[in-house]
Amino acid sequence: MIEQIVIVGFGCIGQAVLPLLQRAWPRAAITVVDRSLDDRRRQIVAAHGLHAVEASITAETFHSVLAPLLRPGAFLLSLAPSVCSRDLIALAQEHGALYIDAGIEPWDYADDTRTAQLSNYALRERMLAFARGRERLPTALVAHGANPGMVSVLVKAALMELAGHAGPEPDEPQNRAGWAALARRLDLRVIQISEYDSQQAPGFPRDGEFANTWSAEGFITECLQDAELGWGTHEPALPPGGYRHSDGCGAAIAMNRPGHRTRVRSWSPAHGPFDAYLITHNESISIAAYLTDDAGDADDTGDAGDACGTAGQPPYRPTVYYAYRPTDATLASMQWLDERAAPRVRGARVLRDEIVGGEDELGVLLLSGRYGGIWYGSHLGIERARSLAPYNSATSLQVASSLVAGMRWVLANPRRGVVESDAVDYRSVLADAAPWWAPLGGHLTDWRPTRGKTALAIGEFLMDAPAA
Repeated sequence: MIEQIVIVGFGCIGQAVLPLLQRAWPRAAITVVDRSLDDRRRQIVAAHGLHAVEASITAETFHSVLAPLLRPGAFLLSLAPSVCSRDLIALAQEHGALYIDAGIEPWDYADDTRTAQLSNYALRERMLAFARGRERLPTALVAHGANPGMVSVLVKAALMELAGHAGPEPDEPQNRAGWAALARRLDLRVIQISEYDSQQAPGFPRDGEFANTWSAEGFITECLQDAELGWGTHEPALPPGGYRHSDGCGAAIAMNRPGHRTRVRSWSPAHGPFDAYLITHNESISIAAYLTDDAGDADDTGDAGDACGTAGQPPYRPTVYYAYRPTDATLASMQWLDERAAPRVRGARVLRDEIVGGEDELGVLLLSGRYGGIWYGSHLGIERARSLAPYNSATSLQVASSLVAGMRWVLANPRRGVVESDAVDYRSVLADAAPWWAPLGGHLTDWRPTRGKTALAIGEFLMDAPAA
């Protein structure tokens, strides 16, 4: 039971998760904190009997604003961009509160001149370092939205289904080493977080406007960052512009080109082959690290920080990355992006009420060198999303339901310190989220990105790659 919930950021996802929170914990007192409580937000606050605090959460103000709202057993949801996850976790744990967020955030992307320190690789490495020594403190589940987050759960479900297709279904792995060994036995080479958002909003974007079905600010930041991907051991060579990291676990590489200029081939059950963008995401690194078979980790417990492997070449690791085909409105909005900046974007819009049809087809595409492939995920349509919960699109409901499912897991595991989504009990979390994600399931496929090539190396997926 939760008595108190504090939501930092009452935008798209903060509003979307509200009806789910009140359904799951109807007696909980909910406080929302946002830098700007406009008329629409105030109407929702009044309609749902919330307590609201209008304040900017910065490195200078977060303690004074949030500390009075936290106490043992409270739950802090961090859903605002550019609000440092590590500082909020430390504050929550100091007050005995539980914590969840949908992505690891720094204080400010724009003001940090060390751009390499703002990569998802670097943000995750700093989170893992922060987590060490906190293993017995109140649980903080990091990066647990739809993706990153629920897709790590879907990978395990897909692995079990693919294993059953390949032969006698194995015993379910009990730790990270077991999951990595299963992926290796299946010759799993590539995992794409494969998303095709076909939700339609005619008339958008308007001139100079960036429209998206989730945070426009967040997606612009991702588009302008270097493309990042978990780096598989089957890969023969770095892609054009690819570079390795000089520190950390070594589970990922990056490319010296922004995500919105990096296209890849992908596949989904509803759309078949399609073109997508390789956008940097935390799960590309955490899943690759979790499924690293380092063949020497005898004491692995599966918690955050145990899933890195080594900076050298381990015996096995798959290539993992996010392949995203956004809505037509978002594709049109991307014309306002320059190579590394967005000076022509004069406004932003999160599409919700403007959507007239379509679905968000979000899943994981696992491709094996020996056993074909499987796409496992959701085909949630806008009509069904609206029937299930107000203030939602298909995209936001996938995120909101993942947060609530993650919160239930945290309540059942309240003293685990800092935990990544890859380490949660996938069956319980999947069961909690499945009714919201339905229709949800697996689809076997023999699709390959390039006819006549079967190595499943990144070069077979990349489109318009510049000369090395």
